[in-house]
Amino acid sequence: MIYFIKRFFLRKLYKLIRSNPAKMPMVKYWKNKESVKAKVTTARDGSTVMYMEGEDHPFPGFPRSYLLFGSLSKLKHEIKNRLFNESWWKLEAGKPREEVIREFKEALDSLTPLVEEARIDMLPPSKMTPGVREIWRALETVKHLSPRVKLIQESLTYILSEDDSYRFRLEWLVGIFNPRSWWFRIFFRDPVRDFGRALQEMEHAEVVDDMKERIRLLRRILLLILEDKKILKIFKLLCQEMNWNKLKLSQADKYFFRAKYFRVDADKFEY
Repeated sequence: MIYFIKRFFLRKLYKLIRSNPAKMPMVKYWKNKESVKAKVTTARDGSTVMYMEGEDHPFPGFPRSYLLFGSLSKLKHEIKNRLFNESWWKLEAGKPREEVIREFKEALDSLTPLVEEARIDMLPPSKMTPGVREIWRALETVKHLSPRVKLIQESLTYILSEDDSYRFRLEWLVGIFNPRSWWFRIFFRDPVRDFGRALQEMEHAEVVDDMKERIRLLRRILLLILEDKKILKIFKLLCQEMNWNKLKLSQADKYFFRAKYFRVDADKFEY
């Protein structure tokens, strides 16, 4: 993959100039303050941004902390347990893969009441960050293929809008996984295989063991459900519809992401 070739030369370059992760620009307030003044406003593209006192970049989005203990918390908890944890244990128990996939889809349907409850808290697409807005738009184009797409569209963009930790990780993934890139088309890459490989790299980039386990869980179950022919069709159409460049980490994203337990610059440094 081109990513690994690019990474090889970038690591050589940054080693030559004697740079290291600590020298990369990142958010500063947490080093000596518990909080700072901030102003929430609207960017030129219509998305919500937050200007924080003393910082070099505006924060993309405005996570509403009270949702972490409300509808967002309940939705994330049930997604993790009903969809991923239970599917994992069914596989470990030797249940047929086709049956696990069928029950995964049924569990997804069971989340409908939680999504309906959370709908009042969801941002309109115009207020979402550019990357999340693009996910909404792309899912809108394939929504007619299955009623479950709308459920995924609403729940996924809600989580990504309010939890920057998940959003940053998805945007980081796009630096490796981009099905509309020129090299992907020239070398006839398989999107499912490359998606799995990108998730492997994300696992290596995680610092905390608990997060590494979460990524392994995510990878195993997502690759499992992509064995379903209808889901695979939607996934491939989505890969071609999505403008992946809109999802890549911006400089502002990286600036704030570097304060989290993640090797954001794994393409430049051997941590």
